[in-house]
Parts: sequence; structure tokens; C-alpha cells
Amino acid sequence: MQTVSVTEFRGNIKKYLELAEKEKLVIHRNKGVSFVLTPLKDEDEDTLLNDAQKKAIDKGLESVAQGNVMSDAEARKKINEKFPDFFK
Repeated sequence: MQTVSVTEFRGNIKKYLELAEKEKLVIHRNKGVSFVLTPLKDEDEDTLLNDAQKKAIDKGLESVAQGNVMSDAEARKKINEKFPDFFK
């Protein structure tokens, strides 16, 4: 694992992205906050959503499977009724 400053990273992005393919890279800011840069692998994509987001997606897919859908015009009408300034 290697640590670099934001300034160093910014000046040599290509170099550090290639390094991050092989090992974790820590990017440190002056304000005391650090970030870890690692490559995103296909199996990691599931970890980008939290449990609540996954449940909401599953609920939406289940609703569609049950035929609970509406046209764009119907959805816009309902939204305008509830939030009149939404589409302005």
C-alpha cells in the first residue's frame, strides 16, 4: 500500500491508477481526510448499493411484475397534482 498527496496524485493520475490496479493506494488530503483507491471489479458492483437501496429496487421490480405501471403522461399528471412546481 502506498500513500500520496492529492497534489501528487493529480499530477500523475495515470501512474497512480496503474499502481492502484496492483495494490491499494491511499490519497491523503491536508485536511486530514484520506481516501483509498482500488479498482472496481465486476463482483464489487453489488457492494455499491446499501440494503435499503436493494430492497427498494426489489420492491419496484415486484410491483412491475404485478402490472402496477403507468404511462409517462399518467406519472407526470400525478406528480403535478402533488408537486405543482416540479416540472417548471
